[in-house]
Amino acid sequence: MKRRTTNGLQRAYFLWTIAGTSLIVAAVAGTSVFSVLSGTADAGSLVWGIIGIAALLEALVLFAVGLRLRHRYVNTVQGYESRGDYLEDDGSSRPRIPLLGDGAERQNITNQGP
Repeated sequence: MKRRTTNGLQRAYFLWTIAGTSLIVAAVAGTSVFSVLSGTADAGSLVWGIIGIAALLEALVLFAVGLRLRHRYVNTVQGYESRGDYLEDDGSSRPRIPLLGDGAERQNITNQGP
C-alpha cells in the first residue's frame, strides 16, 4: 500500500484551520485583551488577556505560513514526475489519467452512463 503524502495546499488549509480556531479563542478573550492593553486588568483578566494576545499572534503567524506554503505550491511547475502514478486499469475501457499534483482519481459527473 502506498503512503499518501500531503501537498502544499493541504498543509496550508490545515494551518488556516488551526489559525481560525486560535482566532475563536482570541475572540472569547477579547474584552480581557482590551483591559490588558488599557492597563485596567485584574488578575483573572490579565491571564485571559495574555492567552488572547498569544492566540491572536499564533493565528497571524499560522496564516502567514499558510500563505507562504500556498504560494510555493501554486508557483511549482507541475510535470510528469509530480503528477503521481497512473491508476490500475479496471477493465472499463476508460482512460484514468491522474489529476495534477496528487494522482487521485475523480469521477466524471458530467457524462454519466445510463
